[in-house]
Amino acid sequence: MARKKSADLEKTKQTLLEVGLSLFQEKGFNGTGIQEIATLADIPKGSFYNYFSSKEDFGVAVIHYYTETSMEEWTNLLDTATQQEDSYKALGTAFLAITEKHRCAEIKKGCLLGNLAGEISEASEDCRKALQQSVNEYKDILAQRLLIGQQLGKVRSDLPAQCLADLVWDCWQGSLLRMKIEKSVEPVNKAIELLFHYMLLPIK
Repeated sequence: MARKKSADLEKTKQTLLEVGLSLFQEKGFNGTGIQEIATLADIPKGSFYNYFSSKEDFGVAVIHYYTETSMEEWTNLLDTATQQEDSYKALGTAFLAITEKHRCAEIKKGCLLGNLAGEISEASEDCRKALQQSVNEYKDILAQRLLIGQQLGKVRSDLPAQCLADLVWDCWQGSLLRMKIEKSVEPVNKAIELLFHYMLLPIK
């Protein structure tokens, strides 16, 4: 009986995270209320606090959950592309695959990390640290792939791979914000083209 209860608790917690992720992407952190989260998760509002001590604590959990799920998708795309291309070229292919996913989406939600960074970084130190940790995980992967590109002579070597990873991440996030404003993936396509066909190439 105890095992079943524990499993039920984990299932409800998972549902809360999924609901929270969906609402944060649609309405943002501040536009989402605990009552709405609880209602969609089919639990009483008071029961929410059996799982999370506060909305801020919930926000941190959603950030980690989003990072875990999106990182899995990201690494799968990279692994699939790497089977056909070298590790560096697969990076551009993975970005294009994610862009295509955005293009096909009716609502351009962008990246939750970028969305929340502009909304709650100043208001919540715990959420800011969670966002920073998540962003660094992505940038570490970018840096690893860019370093391989440098070793293959396909990426400029006058700047450290980590510096280039910062550039790629910042361009990517900026283009996603423009995508939301313009409701078009064209800014994302242009950013990828500029990065991989011009800015990252070796200097002649």
